[in-house]
Amino acid sequence: MRTIIISNYALIREGLCSIISRYDNVNIDAVAEKMSQVIGSVRTNDIDIIFLDLHIYNSTELDIIKELKQQGIRTKVVIIDFNNSKELFVKAIKIGVEGYILGKSSESEILHIVGQINKGKKYYDAFFIDSMINEEKLETDDLEQLTIREKEILGEIGKGMTNRRISERLHISENTVKKHIYHIFEKLNIKDRTQAALFANNCGIVDKSAC
Repeated sequence: MRTIIISNYALIREGLCSIISRYDNVNIDAVAEKMSQVIGSVRTNDIDIIFLDLHIYNSTELDIIKELKQQGIRTKVVIIDFNNSKELFVKAIKIGVEGYILGKSSESEILHIVGQINKGKKYYDAFFIDSMINEEKLETDDLEQLTIREKEILGEIGKGMTNRRISERLHISENTVKKHIYHIFEKLNIKDRTQAALFANNCGIVDKSAC
């Protein structure tokens, strides 16, 4: 698994390298201070995963990730947040990062995350999931209001799928997907796709093995 580690701090870069390199089949391709220093490598070298430390928040880093995602780059991104920022978490989810963890995560937690991402799964620290769910007063019991098809679509939203991808996977039209999403939002009192994705992951209906 080809990996890049990015942090402004040498100590953090060295620590992550030491921990992540213990995972079987991990190869550290590059270590850098900024995303801009590794864009070329990401575009040409089939990088599997980037660990990005946002100890100091810089919107430029997220803008670069967003651009790479829009270009269809399949590299997975895990953000390490030392400030426990829910605002940053929401922004990261919206641009499609596959992992988001706290800076205080233990060595075993980081290795677990590497394993999850390597299996094609997503991983968001429970601190952010729980706080967002509690903040919006969403109850997983509300899931019973949904039809089987609505649950399927909510699960796809939880994987970060677009309406087009959902329509292709479920063999229905995009307009039908949109109608189902409207009813899902209405029944669960959900405001947007980010909140829907958080809810889906929290209540356990996301089939992550199929991500």
